Amino acid sequence: MKVLLIVIALIFLRMGYAAETCESCHPTIETNCGQTCTACHTDARATFKPTSKHPAIIANPSDEIWWDAKCMSCHQTELDHFKNSLHYSSAGIISQTRFLWGKDALLFQSAHSDAWKSLQGEGKATPNSLSDLADNLLAKKCLTCHFAADNRHGATGMKRASGCAACHTSFNQQNGQVQFGHRFQKKPSDANCLTCHTPNRVGADYYGYFEHDYHEEYNTPVFSTPQFGAYQHHLHKDVHQKAGMTCIDCHSQTGVMGGKQWRNFEGQQPDVKCESCHGGFGSKASRPGQGRAFKTDTPAHQSFHQNVACSACHAQWSYQDYGLNLFLDESNHYEMWEPYVWQGDQQVTNLLQAQIERPTQQREPATSANQLSGDTSSGIWYQAWDFRRWETPVLGKGTDGKYRVLRPLYQYRVTYVDAEDGVWFDSAIPKKKDGSLGWNWDAYVPHTIGAKGRACESCHGNPKAAGLGIRQNAQDSVAHMITLPNPPVLPGSRLLNRKEQRKLLIKSNRYKKWRAKDLQNKGFEQMLFRAIEKKGKPGLQR
Repeated sequence: MKVLLIVIALIFLRMGYAAETCESCHPTIETNCGQTCTACHTDARATFKPTSKHPAIIANPSDEIWWDAKCMSCHQTELDHFKNSLHYSSAGIISQTRFLWGKDALLFQSAHSDAWKSLQGEGKATPNSLSDLADNLLAKKCLTCHFAADNRHGATGMKRASGCAACHTSFNQQNGQVQFGHRFQKKPSDANCLTCHTPNRVGADYYGYFEHDYHEEYNTPVFSTPQFGAYQHHLHKDVHQKAGMTCIDCHSQTGVMGGKQWRNFEGQQPDVKCESCHGGFGSKASRPGQGRAFKTDTPAHQSFHQNVACSACHAQWSYQDYGLNLFLDESNHYEMWEPYVWQGDQQVTNLLQAQIERPTQQREPATSANQLSGDTSSGIWYQAWDFRRWETPVLGKGTDGKYRVLRPLYQYRVTYVDAEDGVWFDSAIPKKKDGSLGWNWDAYVPHTIGAKGRACESCHGNPKAAGLGIRQNAQDSVAHMITLPNPPVLPGSRLLNRKEQRKLLIKSNRYKKWRAKDLQNKGFEQMLFRAIEKKGKPGLQR
């Protein structure tokens, strides 16, 4: 009899256990992965408990620490390739920052797959020199957009998970809730891309976003709310966006997810090129029918422009953010930051809003999280710019040898104040290991393409385009020294030399001929007259 009662009890216990499945509490969850809940969310090392009675689970099995246990059996090739990608390594950001700040003697010294993991232990700053702050800046500020950084509570437009889910799941950007149930998206949407590729870097310009200046006087007073942690201008969108193209139409899997070859910087990614759809100088489109064909009778499409990148002419505007001022503050003095709540960084916004509401004597010292580990420690990085522009870009040579748009990345000035109000650095400028200035300009591809190129005069005869800074003409003095470009650090990239500057500034008879033909074709008779009459030959001053 006792044996029978034990058997019946075991049966009922088994029935009760079976009734308490994941679906018992989560009946609406849908999945498209073909796996059971326990296959992905359980492990002996799991520690996360949603409630006190809930079994320990893995909250996000797509985080990098679980790949060997949960992902490799199905996705080993994809993950092996991904570790060669910039989305995994952030090699360009880490390498260039450490090099410019004098922490690394060589540009690609930190360009290896797991360099970002060395930043997970970064906490309170303990600098002996300015170069010692480079890793603190990377871990607590720059790598907010690293795939391993959990940004579910980020700014509107920037909410996302970490791991593979950073790109392959979507969040409602207003309430932070996961969209599409428990389904992974095979192809990331543009909204996913924009959670990281936000102003004023590259990607958000595809949709015309350009950050307002951070001071509250520049906030949009009505009918607008901050997007990506700051108020936004809405400039011309890229012509491809207007045509309905998405990011992954040009940024293919091998570019985004990596491949067999290691990538040190963006220019090495094998993305779709303009010539792939449109053709170009002596080349036919490899994807015919996908766009307007390259016209050889267009004046700007002659052989004298064959070494000019398409975007150098067709970019309608470009990001030009001069003078990046960084302030690492461990104190509880928030008065000076009250007008600068929206800086494109939700950690900064949350801290300022919480502390400014308190009486001065109750305000706590500033803290922020390491973006890669989530651990909070003393100090937060504020930022501001000297000034920002979007018109008439500067030209230089890219790593591929073509003339491209340049922009400052970055012109640092660094201040550090500790919790006792001790000033360690005050607007200090980083220097490389060799003692040279730690500022940099990079060639890039603005995602602001127009069907037609800018006016020829945006480059020809323009001292700013030639790399002489913002000034009225070549004989005039420069408006601000910070607008003079600094030499790019990437191999093969450079500023225009004196010969190239002169060629751009002095309008030759050949230029006048083709410009006159262009204006005549467009019916601009008055502009044609001015182009012919203007015969000044500007000299070069610097």
